[in-house]
Amino acid sequence: MIPYHLVDGAGTPVVLVNSLGATLDMWAPQVGPLTERFRLVRFDTRGHGGTNAEPGDWTVGDLADDVADLLDGVGAERAHVVGISLGGAIAMTMALHHPDRVGRLVLMSTAPKLGTIEGWHERATTVKAEGCEVLADATMGRWFTPRFHAAHPKVVAEFRKRFAACDAEGYASCCEALARFDLRGRLGGIEAETLVVYGTEDETISRDDAEGIAAEIGHAEVMPVEGAKHLVSAERPDVVNARLVDFLQSQVRPGA
Repeated sequence: MIPYHLVDGAGTPVVLVNSLGATLDMWAPQVGPLTERFRLVRFDTRGHGGTNAEPGDWTVGDLADDVADLLDGVGAERAHVVGISLGGAIAMTMALHHPDRVGRLVLMSTAPKLGTIEGWHERATTVKAEGCEVLADATMGRWFTPRFHAAHPKVVAEFRKRFAACDAEGYASCCEALARFDLRGRLGGIEAETLVVYGTEDETISRDDAEGIAAEIGHAEVMPVEGAKHLVSAERPDVVNARLVDFLQSQVRPGA
């Protein structure tokens, strides 16, 4: 399926893959800096924003196939892929399942195994019964530091509004997909030049998680984002954008 998407700019395509419970609007801080140099493709994951929830059980592999379909839809044979959290899981899977379609890879706030099977099942059950609103405040607490909440209440409020409005069935299906997701021991198959990004105050993804990804891939760089929690791209876009531009447009390493 081809998800709802927006395309801005010209040049080498860059696909941005969202966090669970977020829409393509989460990448607003990246649009200006990246569209100056790249053709930026943003989209809504299944069951989020403008993309309908497909019936049946999904896997993260299915969500990665959606990215491949999206590339077909925008006429791109190959693209750099940037994913955060669930989006990072999709991006890793894309790099393994469709290696010829991935240029460079940026993995933010993610891991080869996210959370626990029981935790994802519980979250899916809760959302199906009560909707995403019931998780909204706790999620904003995980996504942003108290400093960011205090300094940018309107930004947090917009993220919360979009999260609370997320389709419950679509969100729950993504939770179930994450319950089945496990790439531990498989990341050595990623061929793409990779940048791994994590927030130093993230309570979900640790430095060890980020360095573990880099070590298993074997040719990846790790970038800590000081003073950020889970949504590093929104909390510290100044730091993240500068490194993204540099990494995505730099020369390929010798022998790659």
